[in-house]
Amino acid sequence: MEEDQVWHYILPFPLETEKRRLIWSILQSKVGKSLLMNINVEGRTYQRDLISGTPYSNKSIIEYLKRMVSAGMLEQGMEQISTGRSKIRIKWYVPTKLGRWFILFLKPTEEISPDLVRKTIEEIFHVYASSIVEVCENFGIDLDVFRRILNSEDRKKSTKKH
Repeated sequence: MEEDQVWHYILPFPLETEKRRLIWSILQSKVGKSLLMNINVEGRTYQRDLISGTPYSNKSIIEYLKRMVSAGMLEQGMEQISTGRSKIRIKWYVPTKLGRWFILFLKPTEEISPDLVRKTIEEIFHVYASSIVEVCENFGIDLDVFRRILNSEDRKKSTKKH
């Protein structure tokens, strides 16, 4: 297998086994993937919009939203809205960084703004860079090895462009 034929996506997973299992169950489900595709990457998504915007039962949708919250992919909250004489409470969800990474992983690239792509890549790189520094410290590995790899790959790409 040639190096260029690998999958170029890297997604961090939580260390806790139960959260990883929840994420896998969400990603392996049509309901879970559909909900992730319908959650706003930035800002709130209301539960009622997810229920009306997907063909799945209310019970299934609510179950998967609970899984996403438990897995650390979403945060939830309540909001009160006045409807004339009465007030109703509506539930909303916003993706955590982890949730946003999975949502962006599933979305077609043309639906993602270049600014959000840059911000997300920087966040993920930061997570991996801090892990690499920690591993180097724990195992006595010279951090310059990774700097050289990054510089070497940058030179290869620059050479191919010219």
